[in-house]
Amino acid sequence: MTTATNFTIICPQTYTNKIAVIKALRSLTGMGLKDAKDASEIIGTLQTFAFCPSLFRDYAVPERAIEDLFRILRNEQIVVNTGAHQILEGLRKLGSDALLQGEDELANEILQLVLIEKLRRKS
Repeated sequence: MTTATNFTIICPQTYTNKIAVIKALRSLTGMGLKDAKDASEIIGTLQTFAFCPSLFRDYAVPERAIEDLFRILRNEQIVVNTGAHQILEGLRKLGSDALLQGEDELANEILQLVLIEKLRRKS
C-alpha cells in the first residue's frame, strides 16, 4: 500500500536554477514537464501537490533522495511546507521515544499535544 501525502510551495519572483526546480517538482510529484514548468511560474501563490513515497522505492536511501529534492527547492528560495501531519507524526515518535527512555512526564505532555491536535482536526 502506498501512502500519499501533500506538500505546499510558494514560488519566488526569480530563480538561479529554474531547471533544477522543475526537475525536483517532477521527481517529487510524478507530474509531466509542462505541469511542473507551469507550477514553477506561479509566483507568490500557495500551491499544494500530492507526494507519493512509492516513487522512491527503488532508491537505496529514499529519505535522503527526497530530502535532497526538497533542499533544491528551498535553495531556490521556494517556501516548502511538508504538512502538519508529518510534524504530528514526528512528535508522536518523539513521545514514544521519551516513554521508552523513562521520561514519562515529557512523553505524556507530547502525546497529549498530538492527541489534542488530532481531535481538533476531526471536529
